[in-house]
Amino acid sequence: MPEWKDEKSLVDVATTHRDVPGGVSKYHDPQLVKIEEELIQHYKDFAYFCNFECKGHPDKGKRFYDLEDATYFDLMGQIPRPGFKAHYDQITPYLADAQISFKDLEAVAVTPTFGYVMAIQRYHGVARDGNEFDFRFRTTSLLRKGEGGDDDAQWKYVHEHFSFPVNLATQQADLSSGLVAKDNIALNK
Repeated sequence: MPEWKDEKSLVDVATTHRDVPGGVSKYHDPQLVKIEEELIQHYKDFAYFCNFECKGHPDKGKRFYDLEDATYFDLMGQIPRPGFKAHYDQITPYLADAQISFKDLEAVAVTPTFGYVMAIQRYHGVARDGNEFDFRFRTTSLLRKGEGGDDDAQWKYVHEHFSFPVNLATQQADLSSGLVAKDNIALNK
């Protein structure tokens, strides 16, 4: 079973993709492997921010997002544009004392300035109100790289979709994201 990976263990595309269940997608373009390395680096940098910087400096994480144009299908509901900045300002400081890690992460570059990443994400810690949390959920992220100056030339999330698998027979979410579709009893009837 693949282990959770963070800013230290997300090494490179080959190492990261080795653990993707069922192997990597046929849509990987060998000419864009350098771009996929940049996407992996974005995740390493984001994990470092979450694990070491966020608690004391939550605003530093804004550099990872297109705050004006991002849309989110969050665990709490849909965040349409241009509402992500307000959501970030509310939720990030609330959950700032946390750790993040990933498994089954696959980064796919579509063009030199656009790619997507799929993973299982674990986000756990203590909320500002003292409540402990431990979320394990599926995530699909669309990222775009700007073509302008320093900050614009960085990869930024433009859309993310977070979800938990649901057992159709019980209509209960699997908050550990361990449910595999073939194991879903309702699908097998």
